[in-house]
Amino acid sequence: MVDEVVRAIREMIVEGRVLPGERLSENALAAELGVSTTPVREAIALLRREGLVTVQPQSGTYVFELQPGELNQLCELRFALEPAAVQLAMEDPASTLAEALDTIVDNMRAAQDSGAVKRYLALDTTFHDTIIAASGNPYILSAYALIGAKMAALRNRLGDDPHHMEKSMREHVEIVEAIHERDLSRATHILVRHIARKEGSYWEHLDPEEMSSLSRLRKV
Repeated sequence: MVDEVVRAIREMIVEGRVLPGERLSENALAAELGVSTTPVREAIALLRREGLVTVQPQSGTYVFELQPGELNQLCELRFALEPAAVQLAMEDPASTLAEALDTIVDNMRAAQDSGAVKRYLALDTTFHDTIIAASGNPYILSAYALIGAKMAALRNRLGDDPHHMEKSMREHVEIVEAIHERDLSRATHILVRHIARKEGSYWEHLDPEEMSSLSRLRKV
């Protein structure tokens, strides 16, 4: 029951059906989901660990809002985990990462062509989750799980800017090509550039010093 409630509330947040900073009522959620408040309360505790909600004493539970500097920190963790996952997958002769990413990219292209923005962004999340899973390292998976849902929610806040989506699509294709060619250096270079750029719509919420720091990373 708690797992189902966690999944339902997570989807509300990731898909943007509840807004950043919006207060979540345990009673309202329980009524909507047809459960008691007990599993809702337990679910909120788990979602708090994922960074999707914040609990303010004597005030309530709120959907997370991106704090100044936080996106920079999220990207730094991704810089550490995703290239490492690619390397581990490429070192495994039995890895099917390239083939799995081929399928995802084909579906992303179809979503882009049909204007299915939410579908495209969900597949974007699947693309990066697949890279992490291909590492076969449970510690990498556990570390990424701390930010995965939050990154999915942030992607859905990017909107349907066609310039962003075009660059995003091209970079995903280039990453897969490099993995097929077993060119770790190129795959890592594109992946780091992709991570540093892809959430660029949010740099305006960061301090100028941090914005400059991420701009340097995009030039790596």
